[in-house]
Amino acid sequence: MARGTLNQDHVFYRNPARFYPTVDRGRGVYLYDTDGKRYLDGAGGAALAAIGHGVKDIERAIARQLRKVAFTHGSQFTSEAAVTLAGRLVALAPAGLNRAYFVSGGSEAVETAVKLARQYQVDRGQPSRFKVISRWTSYHGNTLGALALSGHTGRRQYYLPLIGHTPHIVPAYCYRCPFGLAPAACALDCAADLEKTILYEGPESVSAFIAEPVVGATAGALVPPSGYFRKIREICDRYDVLFIADEVMTGLGRTGKAFAVDHWD
Repeated sequence: MARGTLNQDHVFYRNPARFYPTVDRGRGVYLYDTDGKRYLDGAGGAALAAIGHGVKDIERAIARQLRKVAFTHGSQFTSEAAVTLAGRLVALAPAGLNRAYFVSGGSEAVETAVKLARQYQVDRGQPSRFKVISRWTSYHGNTLGALALSGHTGRRQYYLPLIGHTPHIVPAYCYRCPFGLAPAACALDCAADLEKTILYEGPESVSAFIAEPVVGATAGALVPPSGYFRKIREICDRYDVLFIADEVMTGLGRTGKAFAVDHWD
């Protein structure tokens, strides 16, 4: 297909006014289109192809499993592959996380975590706790529940009538500090904003707080200041609020640790 024209097919593209080249294959850090042009995949797909494309060990593992069975429903069966993977994930996870629940993508993972937090609160006799606090300048997914938690105003604007009340606090954004402070004068006011919001909403109504350890899809690699997550953890513990670390983009070695939260005590 000639470049400069629109794709003449039946795919509903994200931007119907843009031409999309057809990818043919991937090898290592590169993608190749059907015209032979090579692209450096600097984003690792959607920040998920962390070990590159065309990895032979992964191809062999997929083929080996497909020769056995492609899918079974989790309500009826387990499998050797699921048990092995869960064990390896738990071995990498922070202390206290000893179960893995498998889903199909990041948005579903976030919504499942929120539902799990809600079920936990109900089952322990705290049914009034249902609110999940998140941060502005964040991204947690594209389904309605995950989008409601996200803090990207442009992505939210079309769907605001469908989004329930979701409290947000300021981001840990030192380069553009919400309080106009320089790093040397930082008193972690961005973390203290969580306590203010919990008190405003009513501690008895707050189920959880969710945050990306390092923000990626809404701003470029926002790393919080030293002590930020320690203070967040203290505030959550003080008000009996669960903390959900959204590691969809940052987990499994992408920041140099197994999980990004491992960078902070």
